[in-house]
Amino acid sequence: MAPISTTIEFFASGYCEAHANVVNPISGKGKAKFYAVWALIFIPEIGYIMFDTGYSEHFQEVTKSFPARFYRWATPVFLKENESAKSILKAKGISTDEIKYIIISHFHADHIAGLRDFDKATFICTQSSLEEVKKLSGLKAVSKGILHGLLPNNFYERVTTIEQLASSIEIDTFGITHYHLFNNQCFELILVSGHAKGMLGFIFKNDDQHLVFATDAAWSTETFEKEILPRKIVKLFFDSWTDFVVTQSKLRAYKKLNPSCDILFTHCPDTLNFISNEI
Repeated sequence: MAPISTTIEFFASGYCEAHANVVNPISGKGKAKFYAVWALIFIPEIGYIMFDTGYSEHFQEVTKSFPARFYRWATPVFLKENESAKSILKAKGISTDEIKYIIISHFHADHIAGLRDFDKATFICTQSSLEEVKKLSGLKAVSKGILHGLLPNNFYERVTTIEQLASSIEIDTFGITHYHLFNNQCFELILVSGHAKGMLGFIFKNDDQHLVFATDAAWSTETFEKEILPRKIVKLFFDSWTDFVVTQSKLRAYKKLNPSCDILFTHCPDTLNFISNEI
């Protein structure tokens, strides 16, 4: 019998809408759909791990009142019945209690809205992102995309940082920080700063596949490849515009040296096509 290997699957739980010319100031027209893509990783020695959760019904509940209501107005959310991560897992025969860890790329609602559905999971994030969540409140938190109501009541008892959990941390020749964890050679986290404080992505690599999931380091493969930056109005909620630009440069350098790798972004339509055709 062949040994069980590390596997990865991608899913989308809902989407929000925004103006396409914010993403692509050169050719963007009309509205763009920002699908909330998340990943399910299975590591034999660990079990099931999720990377983000996408949207869930909790988003509508949490944004009924102000100041969180502003978030709903800014990014209208669309979620079909049985499209939440909890429902998708159930259809696959996986209980939410089977999820051992949920890695939080960053604390924007489209990445964490399903956290309350997972009672047994340990949450993993960067120290800097956790400190920001603890520090900000009210309208200031909402302006940075943080809705505290989406966090489970016992969140701070169940969260740990990647800095505490990683077996090693190293910076590669491109300047990308890598976090090695779970003693696994196929899966590692990377730091993709700029869009949000301490934002994480990951690299998945085996004999058949090499992909980088760079979350919100860009919103479009086309703009990333053509070096088209979004409208600077996004600076209003970005953590660091400078880091955003630098992170994209690091990823392009990585891609140049690894031309066969696929670089995916959470909200890019190309990522949905990749999910349908490749995974």
